Amino acid sequence: MTRNMAVGLWLSQLLVLAGLSIPAPLRAQDQCDAMVARAFNEFDTPRRLQLLMGAVKPTACPPRGAWPLGIQLLAQTLVEDGQDSLAATWLRWAIRLSPDLQPDTVQFLPKVVAVYRSARDFVLSTHAPADSAAATTWLWPTQETGERVGRLQLGAAGLAAPLRVEVKGVGPIGTGGSIPLNPGSYEISASASGYDSVRVTREVLPGVTTVLDFRLRSALARVAARPAQPTPAAPMPAPPVAAQKKKGFPVVLAVLGAGGAAALVAILAGGKKGPNETPTGSITVTFPNP
Repeated sequence: MTRNMAVGLWLSQLLVLAGLSIPAPLRAQDQCDAMVARAFNEFDTPRRLQLLMGAVKPTACPPRGAWPLGIQLLAQTLVEDGQDSLAATWLRWAIRLSPDLQPDTVQFLPKVVAVYRSARDFVLSTHAPADSAAATTWLWPTQETGERVGRLQLGAAGLAAPLRVEVKGVGPIGTGGSIPLNPGSYEISASASGYDSVRVTREVLPGVTTVLDFRLRSALARVAARPAQPTPAAPMPAPPVAAQKKKGFPVVLAVLGAGGAAALVAILAGGKKGPNETPTGSITVTFPNP
């Protein structure tokens, strides 16, 4: 732990110097950073974990400053104590809360970096577009209780239909209710009549209550937002038939002049011209065999 002590001393000195010039509104962040620095110098594991839980509390210590160091020191402390699974849960929670979190490969053990990378892969694989439909907050214990289990609690849904929520592998949970759960990652589904169903994954931390507020989208709104489909064009009518067969002969649909019509009638009737008639030419009509 010599390397950790050096980091803790460096943080302590930095905070002392910074405290001389930083305005009062930023002192709260200084206190969070100071808890991380004290945790680096703390050899008692339970006491260190207590300090670090306070240093990573989101409502008091946002994920900036020494916060990334604090969550990784928390994971390393758990790994050194043989609690790799719990360390992974904390890192999953931290990555889901702060996606830009990067491992410190210099200050922390290679095993901690390996646990971090596995946690990051898990978060990426369980991330879904529906995550924004479940607002998540956490109720931190007011004092150190040593509690090993956490709780999952549902906020008021505010929907026009009853909300049905189920924790995979555990069972249903009523709106406004809470259930105790061992630390870990849980898949939670929510549905209500007339609304889109969602499924999210969240971490439950020891001694911490994870509160979910589902904000389901109305299925009617989704249908209304869908663009109208264009009406297909009516098929073009078939062109008129110029000729059709009747009794084996084509019947020609044409308009002839007066002279041509008379000649055609004469030919069809088999008539002959008289001796005084002047020839007017000839028209030959050929009927193909059927």
